[in-house]
Amino acid sequence: MSTKLTRMSPRAGYELLESRSLSLLFGMDTFQARVIDQLVESLRGQGFSDVKRSQVSFLAALDCDANHAANIARNLRISRQAVHKAVRELEAIGWLETAPNPDLQNQKTIHFTNEGERMMSLARRFFFELDALIVAEVGDEGMDFVQRLLNFAPDLE
Repeated sequence: MSTKLTRMSPRAGYELLESRSLSLLFGMDTFQARVIDQLVESLRGQGFSDVKRSQVSFLAALDCDANHAANIARNLRISRQAVHKAVRELEAIGWLETAPNPDLQNQKTIHFTNEGERMMSLARRFFFELDALIVAEVGDEGMDFVQRLLNFAPDLE
């Protein structure tokens, strides 16, 4: 069984159940933080000395082709204003550029620069190598299971 009573809350006496899925949730967050930290260090060692965790997370959400602020905002669950601010910052660094959208005149497309593409290529290589380490530890079946688990959407209502 995945849950059991571990104790009562000290103030109101509510049951505090132990949960493996709650532990898994925190474990995923810890895993993500460790991986992003290692990726940032790897990129810094390859010439991107000022790269930040937040920038890596933002850039990872972009497609290699044209991007639009509304789609980025939706995917990252942030405001379009936050997207525009991040894009301006990353344009100033030289990793992104914007151009008029030929289809929608009131929107701009967001693209990686050559240097931005180089960074994303290095990041993708990092994740390719991480895949190999994970598969070596848990096997292809284990990796497939983890991917299914992360895509699982329980209906708890």
